[in-house]
Amino acid sequence: MSQSAWPRPLFTEGGGELTVSFVVYAPHLLTWDFTLFEEGSPVRALPEGFGVQLFARAEAPEFAEWADALVGGSDAPQAEQLGAAQVWYDVGGRCASTPDLSALQAAWAVVRVLCRAGATGVWDSLAMRWTLAAEVIAADPAQPELAAAWEVNAGELEGVPGAEPLWMVHTLGLAKFGRRDLLAFGPERNVGFLRELLAGVAIDLIEGAVLDAGARVEKAGVRLEAEGYAPDFNGPDVPVPFFEQPLLLRPVAVDG
Repeated sequence: MSQSAWPRPLFTEGGGELTVSFVVYAPHLLTWDFTLFEEGSPVRALPEGFGVQLFARAEAPEFAEWADALVGGSDAPQAEQLGAAQVWYDVGGRCASTPDLSALQAAWAVVRVLCRAGATGVWDSLAMRWTLAAEVIAADPAQPELAAAWEVNAGELEGVPGAEPLWMVHTLGLAKFGRRDLLAFGPERNVGFLRELLAGVAIDLIEGAVLDAGARVEKAGVRLEAEGYAPDFNGPDVPVPFFEQPLLLRPVAVDG
């Protein structure tokens, strides 16, 4: 079994904290009988700042209400099975961003342990996506696609005045790599290009590049400037539950 730690070739010091929250749904309390190393982790224990928090339906009614609403209000696969959960394990936390992303791999190894022990499914709170336990178990632990999942989404903004409808394009899930999510606005005709543009910048960030507010970057022949997004200040309010303030990308004129 490969123990690759997912090196990031573009890693630059100065990134933010790596943040993870995988909510694992289970029908009952689980018995753990696997080690992280056996599940593909390059380290044998979760790093400082990461942990596992248990919520039981009887003792945590507010969390249970949130977890049930999540299943009922989304396109959850096997919703009946997920909705029958009696306990939830929140795997993650915050730790320093490092070149090898071993912390993320270790957190995902815990998820694999829980799925092997009888969990039914996993909600990625940052990328906002479901993964059934069977998919987690069947996946090659040396391949990071499930743990490293992130999204580029688009949607029309209603109630925004203008000559034509305004659309938003944004990422979700980059906090798992110690990076802030990205946001851009434009007309519908530009949505496809904006999706590709943000995806390209996101991949650079995942590989370790750092983009801060005030910085400029050139991608796909377009020069962009990043600034902290503030609703109704530098853009309309968007109905997206970003984990933290995203970076708004604006095109700027090329000098000269």
